Amino acid sequence: MVGIGYIQMEEVAAIPQRSTAFGVAVYAPLAATPIEPDVVLVRANPKQMMLLAEAVRAAGVNHNTAVMLRPTCAIIPEATESGRASLSLGCIGNRVYTGLGPDELYFAIPAHMVAGVVDKLEAIVTANRELETFHHQRRGEN
Repeated sequence: MVGIGYIQMEEVAAIPQRSTAFGVAVYAPLAATPIEPDVVLVRANPKQMMLLAEAVRAAGVNHNTAVMLRPTCAIIPEATESGRASLSLGCIGNRVYTGLGPDELYFAIPAHMVAGVVDKLEAIVTANRELETFHHQRRGEN
């Protein structure tokens, strides 16, 4: 990656990493995880991420206000090590291996904070629907 100019060697030290040894990774839908997760990854389009980000803030979850660029996998240690939620645009390697679409991105949330986010999400979605209707009416649309 350094050789092709994708990343500078000076950037490597700033990439979030685990402070403890790595064991195993389990990727599964949240409702089907066989063990308690450390991090919950949400893959969604920008409008869905807007709603999720609003719910994260409403739940009082600390979050990294800067969008993480590359590598995407660094959002996992960013979330576990910092205890903050983190947004990633998805790097090209991740997009190739996971099939992440051009209109999708990721949000990583420390698992112990997810319940609070979910509690706020319904209210955020409802409020946004009402605001969308209001703004369409204001523009003179049906």
